Amino acid sequence: MRLVVTFLAGALLAACQPASEPAPAAPAEPSAEELRRDERSAPTPPPGAGPAQEYEAMSKTAMSFTPGVLRITPTPARSENLPEGAVFTFGNEYILATTLNPGGALQGATPYDFKPVFIVPDGQAFKPEDVKLYDVDDEIVPPDAPNGGFCDKTSFLATYTVTSPGAEDITIAAFNGDQWPPAAETALCGTFTYTRAH
Repeated sequence: MRLVVTFLAGALLAACQPASEPAPAAPAEPSAEELRRDERSAPTPPPGAGPAQEYEAMSKTAMSFTPGVLRITPTPARSENLPEGAVFTFGNEYILATTLNPGGALQGATPYDFKPVFIVPDGQAFKPEDVKLYDVDDEIVPPDAPNGGFCDKTSFLATYTVTSPGAEDITIAAFNGDQWPPAAETALCGTFTYTRAH
């Protein structure tokens, strides 16, 4: 009888013990397809800045407002949600820090008409899609600038580059105001042309 009681007690004790859990399985290695999917969905890193380009003031307005050399330094995107930009540094230390507005020159129900603004050499057709529009983020006007900045407060820059054998000219159109396309024709402050320094 004692043997039966002891056996029953042992069986009850074993039944009350928690069941041992199986060891966790090792995580499965991702398949090649999953890796490719992750690569496609990963955010693209911001583009790097390219080399600076130098130009010399050529038009009368450029020589009057910004004599000397213009240096355009590309700047990388500040985040994955913003495009790259450029810093325009002129010979008189007038500086415009900008962010590119991709396709901005053609936006709006009635896009701004740049054809009368940018003059192209005979035999070349004006291409509105080649106009680059920049939002001005910061403007530094040195106190001894001969005519101040391009505008009382420059808000937008549009650039157009014309190339010919042995030459490259860039014209900058400066605009004020807080909207694009501009609400009034008076938003255009002036145009300034520079030729590539060799």
